[in-house]
Amino acid sequence: MTNYLISTVRRHISVSETSGYLYTLDFENQLLLQRTAFIEPPYREFDNNPRGGLRGCRGISLNTEQILIANASYIYRFDAQWNQLGEISHPSCNAIHDILLENSSVWLASARNDLCVHLDFAGNILEFINFRDHALAFNDLGWHPPKVLNSDTIFKGLIDFRDPRTNDDETYNRAHVNSICSLKNGDKLISLGLVLNDKFAQLLKIKKWLYQAGCWQYILSINRKIRNILKLGKGMHTDLIFSPPQGKSAVIRLAKNGILSLCLAIDNVTTPSHSLLPLPDDTVIYLNTTLGHVIHFDSASGVILSSTKVTDGFLRGAALLPDGNIIMGSNGKLIVFNLKELKISNVILLTSDPNESVYDIKELPNHFALPPLALAERTSNVLRCTG
Repeated sequence: MTNYLISTVRRHISVSETSGYLYTLDFENQLLLQRTAFIEPPYREFDNNPRGGLRGCRGISLNTEQILIANASYIYRFDAQWNQLGEISHPSCNAIHDILLENSSVWLASARNDLCVHLDFAGNILEFINFRDHALAFNDLGWHPPKVLNSDTIFKGLIDFRDPRTNDDETYNRAHVNSICSLKNGDKLISLGLVLNDKFAQLLKIKKWLYQAGCWQYILSINRKIRNILKLGKGMHTDLIFSPPQGKSAVIRLAKNGILSLCLAIDNVTTPSHSLLPLPDDTVIYLNTTLGHVIHFDSASGVILSSTKVTDGFLRGAALLPDGNIIMGSNGKLIVFNLKELKISNVILLTSDPNESVYDIKELPNHFALPPLALAERTSNVLRCTG
């Protein structure tokens, strides 16, 4: 029996509602074994982002002894019986996406401020990558963001990014760092899910202002009527009549010697790409969420081996199945993708909640117990490590 842990995020919900769950799925029997309410981060009541923001159960990483699971600002450590071992957090880390357990430390993608951070289990920064400092190394992206953070501010956590009142997402989030994985030779790949130029960033500021002014839903309603008149189909998100500026997605290689280089770039992106998944042959899966494509590329050359459309939904979360197929998330569904034949072999409904989407997927070792119904009950007596 092969069980999988699947984290989810729920959007457009009130502060009083659970914003994310951890599902346990018996894949062979397509049987849902458990749905666990995850732990909510602090300051969620101040988050005005109706989609992602501080919501949800996020990245998962594990070994044979422990499992680490993140929400937007904290990473929780549990043993195989789901007894809590500790909590990890730092003021310079927020909008945590994917995480990577490595010995007695963890790498995390901090999407809020264009950082990839390496923390020990006490919440101390061991090293970090501020991608804005290295923009010239990725000159082909045409990305020239202003430098808004220095090393001292990051190491000391002088801005508490966990509190959305202290910072502006449109100012600090210009690359949406959201995934990290290790290759067999020790190099790492890091996803810059949505690399924004100044024009795109200004558009997001206008959208935020319209939303806060109560006008955005009206604009979407008018947009839908125009699309119906023109008989245009519905695709990812709103498909505005007047196309917004587009960004790029990029995969960056971090070599063992610390050198950063551009591995892969994707043009015409309006939604962040997600979920780097290394395969045994050192090729890699990457999810183009804008188009709903599964990208299979060579990690050494960056050459795309295939790009296959699998969904019109929100594509995120990927894991390798024992038979070599790929399982990935699309909104509340799981898609099983045959990489050899480049086609979908199965679709599994995980949740019928239209506001809930898959975030991450990891295989649960057989000697691990099922998680409890609510993990917050296991964390009440543990002192927070806040960097």
